[in-house]
Amino acid sequence: MDRCRVQCYEYPTCPDVVKGKSPGACSPAPREEIAYVTCTYRETCIDQPDFLATIDLNPRSPCYCQVIHRLPMPNLKDELHSSGWAAGCTCSDSCSTKRNKLILPCLISSRIYVVDVGSQCRAPKLCKMIEPVDVFWKCNKGYLGVIHSLPCGDILISNMGDPAGNGKGTVPWNYPSCEPPSGYDFWYQPRHNVLISSAGLVPKRAGYGFNPNDFKK
Repeated sequence: MDRCRVQCYEYPTCPDVVKGKSPGACSPAPREEIAYVTCTYRETCIDQPDFLATIDLNPRSPCYCQVIHRLPMPNLKDELHSSGWAAGCTCSDSCSTKRNKLILPCLISSRIYVVDVGSQCRAPKLCKMIEPVDVFWKCNKGYLGVIHSLPCGDILISNMGDPAGNGKGTVPWNYPSCEPPSGYDFWYQPRHNVLISSAGLVPKRAGYGFNPNDFKK
């Protein structure tokens, strides 16, 4: 039997997190047996697609701390950046929520991959792909960064710029006149109905490698 667990990285699976208790108040989750790591070939002169590596974390396994599977993406120069579950531990139905889909947004291509890690967790497969043109036309955003699932079951992905690479990245913002000039990471506290985000960089200035002249711009 293919024995492994797919667990939310942020918190143990515990409905008490949503009810107002801290993650530390939850009973400890069992130790992870595998991990998924996004890997890129950026600046390596290797012209191959990025891939999702599956790593064995079972200390009793002969493959402990080794990459046991690679899932290559179907496109070049995506730059897989962050990853997140399609359903997180803070979802309101946390008891029945299955974290069987991993979402991989791409920093450079603005493409989104959905990986099925539930059918075969030690050998995940790509099950859906959202092309950059859909992200550009529907959201007018690009250069996708960090992903988190929300308590309502929706998925929120931050971005660092617009389709042209200007520094207009953000998460949904209710005050257009105060919209931040750039965006990157974020996290939320459902108990207090608060989301905190951080600034990033201008993709067309620094997204393709360091250039000292970019400081003047």
